[in-house]
Amino acid sequence: MRIGRKVALAAPALALALAATACSGGGGDDDGAAASLDDIAAWDVNQQDRDALEDGGTLNWGTSQPISQFMLHHTDGNLGVAADIMASVMPMPFKFDEKGEVYNYEPYVLDHELSDDGLELRMELNPDAQWSNGEPITWEDYEQQAMTLSGEEDGDFGAPGQVYGYERIDSVEQGDGEYEFTVHFSEPFGEIGILFEHLYPKEVMADADKFNEDYLEDIPITAGPFKFDELDKGNETLTVVRDDDWWGEPAKLDRIIFQPGDPEAQANFFVNDELDTFYVGYEAAVYERAQERADGRITEAIDNGYRYIEMNADTDELSDVDVRHAIMLGIDRSALAAASLNSIDWPEDPTVNRLLRSSSPGFQDNSGDLGEQDVERAEELLDEAGWTRDGGEGVRTNDDGDELSLRYFCPAGIQACTNEAEITQDQLGEIGIDISVETRPTDAYFEDHIYTGDFELASFVQVGTTPYVGEGFENYAGPFDEEGEDWGNNNSRASTEEINDKFDELAEETDPESYNAIANEIDALLWQNGQGIPFFQRTGTWAVPENLANFGGFGLASRTYEDIGFTAE
Repeated sequence: MRIGRKVALAAPALALALAATACSGGGGDDDGAAASLDDIAAWDVNQQDRDALEDGGTLNWGTSQPISQFMLHHTDGNLGVAADIMASVMPMPFKFDEKGEVYNYEPYVLDHELSDDGLELRMELNPDAQWSNGEPITWEDYEQQAMTLSGEEDGDFGAPGQVYGYERIDSVEQGDGEYEFTVHFSEPFGEIGILFEHLYPKEVMADADKFNEDYLEDIPITAGPFKFDELDKGNETLTVVRDDDWWGEPAKLDRIIFQPGDPEAQANFFVNDELDTFYVGYEAAVYERAQERADGRITEAIDNGYRYIEMNADTDELSDVDVRHAIMLGIDRSALAAASLNSIDWPEDPTVNRLLRSSSPGFQDNSGDLGEQDVERAEELLDEAGWTRDGGEGVRTNDDGDELSLRYFCPAGIQACTNEAEITQDQLGEIGIDISVETRPTDAYFEDHIYTGDFELASFVQVGTTPYVGEGFENYAGPFDEEGEDWGNNNSRASTEEINDKFDELAEETDPESYNAIANEIDALLWQNGQGIPFFQRTGTWAVPENLANFGGFGLASRTYEDIGFTAE
């Protein structure tokens, strides 16, 4: 899973996931299935007071892939699994409730205030907060993060360009003492919860070598309810343990062990009480197996993400938007959604808004005439783009005799992706596009192929780490350099000036209704520019034991790691 401000530059907000996600739960029969997306809850976490939980215990958390880069602002660290791990050990000054509303997280920030004009953000830090090396967390840590992620710091940082939001910061000014400061913006900015997400020590953020290397296969400095304990390279597990120097409410759990693996194996481990939780997704075998645990259940909640087919516009075949449109029109998104979702209690609805979830007030379908399969129109567009075939048969070719042949990459062991690729292969074959379905090792899928642009088609999940629409800037805007070559976390490698400008307009908007309206305009522009083919909202289906509290399908809400635990018997 990749994460980025919906994952693009170096900020973790939208993550890319190997397996699909959304929210669901229950049995497997039609009688229990949710009738529509409106019937899915905003979150499902077995919310309990801390007093109702045991002190101690280990949470064995199944993840989708091993991690080596734990600097989340580094392009290689911009992954959802990494964000899940680092949120347990690093500062996050802002969090979100189940409605997606932001609040300051008091272990780090005692108070904050945004000026009426959106040009100044005043923050009062908690003076008790400190790094694991004993240094206090002060305004200077925030100032340095702003400098580095705005692109002002010199050095070869592995974080391309400017990170959304930080480019609007003019300065960070110290207030009364080292625990107060004011952020001055060059233009109004309302999405403050995006800023300073996953704070790192100032000395790490100031030095490119430290930025790139210190958190590679290590987490040397922390400041959270848990601290780094061990990275076992043999079985690829990572362990964090309760930090007794933590100044907030002590963590209820003794430790969390993050264990990468494939979903089918994780379902078996879960049923055998060897794993406490993992993301189930929607594969029938995994979903059905996970329900066999006597004291287990599968959560049902809206998830902050969606599954889609990415199209790499930085290829000869897909650089033409008409070809991308033809592929969109050649695919039956309903068939893709049904093939994935008909085995679980979840609506088989392909309606997706890239920027707003169905639990959001402004949610709407912006696909227009590109959301429904239209084979005739698809063939017309391909003909007009110079890809033709004699007698309407065979694979299309251009004037140079090149065949319209595309590689569709899937991570090994993810059957859902293979199913999607084969459906796409059949449907696009009808209009003369040859699709080669190929698997790649899970640990190399993103780093060696998606991030580098070595693919034509691929399917995975975009996952947001905040409810803000603006986090998607890094996934959909660009390029992020003057030469037009740096696309950061925009894996489609396509955008327009209008899309970039609309994100700028969005960032200044503080009225919720107008904010959602601009978000929908952006989503419509993404359809028109052929930037990916969404086909269902990610399901919030997590396997959990009945006694696991304050954990599950969080929707738009943030996890509070110190409150996760097991209910007392």
